[in-house]
Amino acid sequence: MQILHPIYSHNRERIAARAGRTLITYGRLCADIDTMAQWLLDQGLLPGDRVTLHPNHLANPSYWDWIAQLGAIRAGLVHSTGDIPAEVTASGAIGPHAAAIGKVGKLAPHADPRLKLAFAPASSAPLAQQIQLKTAPRELAGLEAQSVRLLSTSGTTGTPKVVKWDAPLFAGRLEQVRETGDITPDTIILTLLGLITTTGLRYPLAAWQIGATVLLPTMGEEQPNFPEIAGASTFLASSPFRIQELLSFVPGEWPGSDKRVIELFGGRVPPLLRKALLAKCCTSLRMSYGATEVGRVAAGDAALVSRNPGAVGMTEPGVTVQIVDAEGIERPSGEPGIVRLKSAFMCDGYLGLPPFPGQKAPFRDGWFYPGDIGILYPDGLFAITGRSSETINLAGAKLSPVLLEERIGKLPEVKDSCVVAMQLDHGDVLGVALVLQPGQEISQIRAKIGAVLPPHISFVLFNAQSIPRNAMGRIPRQAVALELTKRLQRKEATRQASLNTNNTDRMVAEEGLEPPTRGL
Repeated sequence: MQILHPIYSHNRERIAARAGRTLITYGRLCADIDTMAQWLLDQGLLPGDRVTLHPNHLANPSYWDWIAQLGAIRAGLVHSTGDIPAEVTASGAIGPHAAAIGKVGKLAPHADPRLKLAFAPASSAPLAQQIQLKTAPRELAGLEAQSVRLLSTSGTTGTPKVVKWDAPLFAGRLEQVRETGDITPDTIILTLLGLITTTGLRYPLAAWQIGATVLLPTMGEEQPNFPEIAGASTFLASSPFRIQELLSFVPGEWPGSDKRVIELFGGRVPPLLRKALLAKCCTSLRMSYGATEVGRVAAGDAALVSRNPGAVGMTEPGVTVQIVDAEGIERPSGEPGIVRLKSAFMCDGYLGLPPFPGQKAPFRDGWFYPGDIGILYPDGLFAITGRSSETINLAGAKLSPVLLEERIGKLPEVKDSCVVAMQLDHGDVLGVALVLQPGQEISQIRAKIGAVLPPHISFVLFNAQSIPRNAMGRIPRQAVALELTKRLQRKEATRQASLNTNNTDRMVAEEGLEPPTRGL
């Protein structure tokens, strides 16, 4: 079991992190981790206590946010990252808490733990110079074996789901990252995924185990300089959605693009995005598919999308991928079906309330069913064609919202989109929320949208300021469908705008859509 121990073996003068413009050596990193662990125990916490860590920067963790996380591991605490969805909090799977640590000033009164420990160092000085201990330091060696990480998964169903990583499982997930060979001691890595994601947690920590340098947006509260940070990276890990955001922050060709590898997680790689990244940002663009429950499943060059638009890579060693029918019978190679997975580092279930009441359990018969529809080719190429919970069935026509959004996204007038099924009194229709480029109007592109959607399908168009997404860029489609349905019903109560195209009523509602996306 190895989580933090390898970090302490590196040359103490080697650069472990660049936080903003502050350089952190491995000696400094280890000293700050130890000071944080001692401070946590000094507050009366004991190894095995359950705590929540509330970063000051959720999507772009600062150096001090990371020190809180690593200190909790060093102290042997059971820990989770703050901003847990309300459904998960209500399930009781994460609590009760012995303490909340970090940005705790605005915690809801009813959610108060036993202790609220504010942690936000005011300078870049070593932590030992900024805090004082009340008791004598205690021996830390071996405590991390008692540490447990509790993760809220990024599923889109809204069902409370919490996964438990004990120390051996956590160490195994870090070993998966190291064995890919993507990161070496010479790597300078930037991760655009926060600590509530498994990629945002594992990749920097695995990089420190190897002896690489991790780029962090800030030391503490200063504003991040994303053009400078991105230009310094040689390996960048992101979701497709977040890298698209970064492209708007860092226009033009990035410095060092000839030496940079970008790996995308959590979603398919649209062809236009691949073209833009290879032209401006990197020489190698990779993609990776995995799950909090089973680990990394497939990875490969993004050029594999030329074989199948839903390709997510070649299956990884130590992971078994099967494509089956509804009865669990394996499908022939190259034919679509239900995805099920098995790995040596697989969780055996969820914490808290029984998930998915009235539905088949995701964990059954030794397999994990992620809810994806996919194809497995004879050479190991793995492609995701949709999610079983997201497949839209309109008048017998089964549609993939992801493929429809990809078509819509190719229109120059459209900045972002979301496609959902809306259940209305007069029948089911397709709901299409559009974030348009400045100066564009729905009325001007209605025909273009209709042309890329299947014929004879009723649809409703909505203006949206932004499309809601979770930390990995996935859209909570059920919540969006409900919100759009309510907005349309309110709109139709006062007026009804309709068109007749191909003998199908096509209505247009100009509404906003909340909540906003997570920004850089």
